[in-house]
Amino acid sequence: MWCKKRHKVVTAILRPIFSVYYALWFGCRVRKQKLPEEGAVVISNHVTTLDPVLMGLLFDKPLYYMTSKHVFQNRFVGKLLKFLVNPIPKEKINKSDIAAIKACMQVARENGSICIFPEGNRTFSGKLGYVDPAITKLIKRLKKPLVVCNILGGYGTDPRWSNGIRRGKMQAIVKKVYSCEQLQAMTNEELYDAILSDMTVDEFAGDARYRSRRRAECLESVAYICPLCGAKHTIYSKKHKAFCAACGMEITYNEDQTLSSADGKFPFQYVHQWYDYQLKAVQETEYAVDQLICEDPVEVYKPELGKKKVLLGSGVMQLYGGSLRFLLDSGRMVFSIGEVDGITLIGNRIMDVYSGENTYRIRVAHKTNILKYLHTFYILRSRNLEEAKEFVGI
Repeated sequence: MWCKKRHKVVTAILRPIFSVYYALWFGCRVRKQKLPEEGAVVISNHVTTLDPVLMGLLFDKPLYYMTSKHVFQNRFVGKLLKFLVNPIPKEKINKSDIAAIKACMQVARENGSICIFPEGNRTFSGKLGYVDPAITKLIKRLKKPLVVCNILGGYGTDPRWSNGIRRGKMQAIVKKVYSCEQLQAMTNEELYDAILSDMTVDEFAGDARYRSRRRAECLESVAYICPLCGAKHTIYSKKHKAFCAACGMEITYNEDQTLSSADGKFPFQYVHQWYDYQLKAVQETEYAVDQLICEDPVEVYKPELGKKKVLLGSGVMQLYGGSLRFLLDSGRMVFSIGEVDGITLIGNRIMDVYSGENTYRIRVAHKTNILKYLHTFYILRSRNLEEAKEFVGI
């Protein structure tokens, strides 16, 4: 069996502990909701590190979370999670995972409730990220009610690019519930559109304030092109401000999540507008195969589930128009864009590169922007395969 009686006990023990934590740090008091006796599929937008915990507080029964396999890298942590909540492991890259689907089917047969964050990654911009349309097929196949939830205020309190929690308020709510009959009556396209609509949250509406002593710290984790001079990889931050080393731009990240400059020349009000500008700039740029696009110092590891990762070497990671290269003290590793199956980000400092049966874990220095590698790689890959894809890795 996948669903164990101990999971109810664990949930009952942990709920009051995390309820106090969320109340103190996030001003969040969750009103517990009932799940159908036959179980359900619970989905939500993905904003903060502890979103699964928040979803667990929202419902009266244990949830079985679809979780990236990298969480099980540490053997002790993997075994502990399996004992406590038995999450469903899934491949991180955007592809079908038969083992994960079979596990979901087993949980459904045992009347358990499955929790999925369809974006697969926490948002960098505060806006809803890419959702794979295949989610509709899985939901219909499980033949359980669908519960769509919203996490509100998460981007203000714990933006992915930051290195600390801000004092503010957040909450989790049930946005909409679909019965099995309603789901089966909808086409996959109708269900997909409904999911996108229901999961979309305006994190920037209202007059909420989020307090921190270093509001703009690590903003360069999401910002890598200066909108004033067009320089790349020149953004840096200190306390409440971000700067461009090339043109001297100076902006302030305010408590209401707005961006402002003393001279009024900065063109964007919010981080998501800056994010979209950068993505468009990369999409509109043509890169020669031998053109160096960006490079940063890195450490490269070879991870294996349940085993200690092995350091392959330290050196420089370089992204060219036609290849991804690692110039390490132990030797060179060169992959053509077509040889890389996918790239994923873990937090702000770790990037996993998948090539065939191999996975390479890349660790960068504090405040180094690795989002630029993700965006640029997927745009180059789409051109290489001559496919127009919306997916840019996140």
